Amino acid sequence: MRFRRLSKEELEPLEDDFIQFLAAHQITAQDWISLKEHNTPKVNELVDVFSDIVLEKVFSTIQYLQHRTKDTIRVFYCQEDKITMTGLQISDPNKDLTSAADLALLSQPSAIEGKVKLFQIDKVYTDKRADEVYSMMHKDGCRPAPKGMFEVLENMYSQSS
Repeated sequence: MRFRRLSKEELEPLEDDFIQFLAAHQITAQDWISLKEHNTPKVNELVDVFSDIVLEKVFSTIQYLQHRTKDTIRVFYCQEDKITMTGLQISDPNKDLTSAADLALLSQPSAIEGKVKLFQIDKVYTDKRADEVYSMMHKDGCRPAPKGMFEVLENMYSQSS
């Protein structure tokens, strides 16, 4: 399995897509009922393959990810051939970049007290794009980010260079 198996809750809204997937594999409704009763390994294999297909599509469409700590925010722009990470690190002990209220600082950087460090780096994928996005989300704790968040940090970084 490339990614992970979709949960029952995730599979339910995809029922029509799963039926089409089964039909593409020449599995009828009767065949599916029989497989569920007599061939659990085959059922698991089919659900795993379907899950990978769905998640490949999901991870391939994600363009921006974010990772935030109290003093640092990193936003990743997942392009076709590389990831560009732009980040902001602050030393203001009264601010917490994990809070929505303090995240508004991005629109008012002059309100940040203390040292501000902006940084950017590009990284070429070492694995398939979707696999790296999956890893960043499920191992590194990143989550989707709006394009505007990256643009604000990119603009701040460009102005500081």
